[in-house]
Order: sequence, then C-alpha cells, then structure tokens
Amino acid sequence: WSVMGWYANGQRWIEKSSKKGSKYQARWYRRHRVREDPWVSLEDHGRSWNRGGILYGGRSWGNWHAKSILPMHGGADVYIRYKAIKVKDCSLTDGGGWKLVRHVPGRSQWHPARDH
Repeated sequence: WSVMGWYANGQRWIEKSSKKGSKYQARWYRRHRVREDPWVSLEDHGRSWNRGGILYGGRSWGNWHAKSILPMHGGADVYIRYKAIKVKDCSLTDGGGWKLVRHVPGRSQWHPARDH
C-alpha cells in the first residue's frame, strides 16, 4: 500500500525493515510522469542514496542512486505477497507467501521494469 498514489518527498509507511522491526515512515518519490519513479528506500530518499539505503528505483535508472548501492549489496531482489495481511503486530507479517519476482545484479542500473 505504501507505494501507491502520487507524491514527491512524501512520508510513506514502512511496516518493518532491516533498519527497524516496527512501523515507521520515510520520504519517497512517486511523481506523475517521472520515468525513474518510484523510489523506495529504508530511510528518507535524500540521505539513503549515498548510504546504500535505496531499495528500488524504476526504469533502469543508473547514476549514483544505483552505482553506490547495487554493487555494495550484491544487487537487489523484489518480493511480493498476494495474501492480505490483517494484523496489528508487524512481527506476524513474515508468515510466508512471498514470491521473488525480480532480481537486479550488483551493477550500475536498476531493473528495466516500468512500474510507474
């Protein structure tokens, strides 16, 4: 749900991450008609791109966003889950049902998908 809608440097909810085991917010981008969007990160986008915290960028975008992150982490994976989660405790959201849908090698560009 967090990625949906249009926003620029907007506060988006993160259920759980490698940074924090409980719900928190970070500033992301998903601007209308901007091909490199969405940008999804562990922290606010402005400080994540040079600290290795970008999780996803669209349309094969390269530049420093990818070059400083993908090689550092050996690439990136995108997982989705089709089942609805109706729990208040984030620790219960890891209950399975995840499917790997995309892998990006540790190079200098994000996946060419057009998720915008």
